[in-house]
Amino acid sequence: MVSVADLVSRQAARDEASRLDRMRRAWSAYMGEMPRPLRVRAGGSDDNVRVNYARLIVDKGVSFLFGGDVGMRVVGRGSDRAGAWLDAVWQANGKGTLLHRLAVNGGVCGHAFLKIARRADGMPRLVVLDPMTVDVGWRPDDWERITGFRLQWHGLDERTGRPRAFRQLITLRRDEAWDVVDQHSDGDDPRWTTVHAERWPYSWPPIAGCQNLPTPNEYWGASDLEGDILEVCRTLNFVLSNAVRIVRLHAHPKLWGSGFASRELSLEPDDVTVLPHADASLHLLEMQGDLGSSLDLYARLREALHEMARVPDPWLMGSATSRLSGAALRMLHQPLVEKTQTKRLLYGEMLTGLAANLLEMGGFGRDLRVILEWPSVMPTDPAEEARTALMHRQLGAEAGSLLRRLGVETGEEEARCPDASM
Repeated sequence: MVSVADLVSRQAARDEASRLDRMRRAWSAYMGEMPRPLRVRAGGSDDNVRVNYARLIVDKGVSFLFGGDVGMRVVGRGSDRAGAWLDAVWQANGKGTLLHRLAVNGGVCGHAFLKIARRADGMPRLVVLDPMTVDVGWRPDDWERITGFRLQWHGLDERTGRPRAFRQLITLRRDEAWDVVDQHSDGDDPRWTTVHAERWPYSWPPIAGCQNLPTPNEYWGASDLEGDILEVCRTLNFVLSNAVRIVRLHAHPKLWGSGFASRELSLEPDDVTVLPHADASLHLLEMQGDLGSSLDLYARLREALHEMARVPDPWLMGSATSRLSGAALRMLHQPLVEKTQTKRLLYGEMLTGLAANLLEMGGFGRDLRVILEWPSVMPTDPAEEARTALMHRQLGAEAGSLLRRLGVETGEEEARCPDASM
């Protein structure tokens, strides 16, 4: 008879395997390694086309989320010194690049993780973790109460050069402290050897994580490349590949004839083609239709993909973007803006918590508050903004503030002079 513990353990193993499989498929799509839709015979032509819409969807979301600098303002007593220290930490860790890598992981895998490590000089080091190497434990009755992390990966031993499995266990103790244990395993040996163990000196774990998109009732978030998105991507590649095969086979008319042997007819460019017999005939085999239906299906599928992913289709904008008004641009980007605002809530909560933890590590305590200052996410029309600013100026608005809002660099004298500014 199978015990309840065994059933729970097996279900957990199946859930983890399913999660890792979804992440692998998403990474393959992002890297442009989706399956070839058409079978290729040995020595035959390869008509497969694989358009990487998955990378476009993820990268566009990353650019809207972290394309501009995210300000972190510290509020409270001693905030000036604490804010300068926090800025130094982010600068030392390559803030912009680090946040982009973090968001790519989240967009592909559905969850993003940052690990805090301590350097010899006391400056915290932030490490973007591969979500596929992270396993998380939580209380049975509350998945928001994390009880432990397990990081596991494979690599070569620095000393021997032999393959070795590594893992780090970060476990919540009964006294609400955290234990960090580093282990490794050699070859096929199932046993783990502890090489280092320490007690983390803070009440919070050295790992921060967040959902990429919200999924209720569970810890792991939703990615930008869920199964329905990848299915449409595969279908798009199938339609395009079929169109390429049709063009290769039927784009050039084929000559065919009857009533004579092939050696009796000369088709040299300088020769006059003469049929050898009165009942002989010569014809061209041409494609009777065009690719209109295939191209229309491709356009419909692409439209559905961008609606599902909430990313505007660059083809729809095309050269018409310069003629779109600010209102039209906002309507076109509204789904992506809404998606980005949701991500800002999730990533923002993680970043503010992480910043508070970093300040505690820096000796500034837990009383300071960190406020994120996000850049504008809505696309704008510069000409329309300039006209609006001119109207505001005529109504009495201060010229310098209007110019700063437009991103125009100017001297203080010019900013104070209405005629020069506007």
